[in-house]
Amino acid sequence: MSRWTRRSVLGAALALAGAARSHAAAPRLVVLDWALTELALLLGSTPAAVAEAPYYRTRVATPQLPATVADVGLRSQPNLALIASLKPDLIVRLRHYGPPQARLEAIAPTLELAIYDADRRPYDRSLQALARLADACGAAAEAPAVLARLDATLARAAARLAGRNERPVLIANFADDRRADVFGQGSLFQTALERMGLTNAYAGPTNMWGFATLGLDRLARFEGARLVALSPGPPASLAQSALWRALPAFHDVVALPPVWVYGGLASMARFATLLADALESGRAR
Repeated sequence: MSRWTRRSVLGAALALAGAARSHAAAPRLVVLDWALTELALLLGSTPAAVAEAPYYRTRVATPQLPATVADVGLRSQPNLALIASLKPDLIVRLRHYGPPQARLEAIAPTLELAIYDADRRPYDRSLQALARLADACGAAAEAPAVLARLDATLARAAARLAGRNERPVLIANFADDRRADVFGQGSLFQTALERMGLTNAYAGPTNMWGFATLGLDRLARFEGARLVALSPGPPASLAQSALWRALPAFHDVVALPPVWVYGGLASMARFATLLADALESGRAR
């Protein structure tokens, strides 16, 4: 199979999202969370506006957010006056985050959805969110196709690694040169690993977002695992240090391009594709 290229990731994203479709009765959406923005785009329902739209384009990347989509400010504190001026038919918000429901309801009907919660079932909640958003957008007929494309993407990633006897992987997002967030149960990355036939080296406790913050001393104990570093990877000060070079656990690092760690189904598929690309082509540093 071919090495990781921009084309391979874009192709996977297009396969997952499918061709954008217009719905005659589609509501005018304002979406205040990036994982929920992913779901809207997968359904072919392009929002009129998204919170922190410019950062979505660099941190989430796929599905691509058209340049015509307006920005309504911070995800935690969006510009309510601007949202009102856009005259949305529906505001889509993430539970437990951002302005109170009542303030949004004063502007337009508001759909509250959850992905990461105390029960740590982000995949199940993503499916529920997809179904509810599809109903609200008049796109219920699109949801089965979205799920079929997701299943196909994960199956392709698994097939590419079949028979390779891959080592357990340790998925880390470095916070600084001393700590990293390590993903396990309760994350969509864990679901992706399971669907790909890979083993997660970390089986310890996690928070509601599916990760635990570990120091370098604990990371170094996972000798034999393959460290998968999410972009931007370990800080230069750490990667160039004598400590880094001295620890066997850090000798074989796979560096992935940006993947949104609080993402939804599209981020899960992007992670699976990028990881399969990296492991298959032996991209390590």
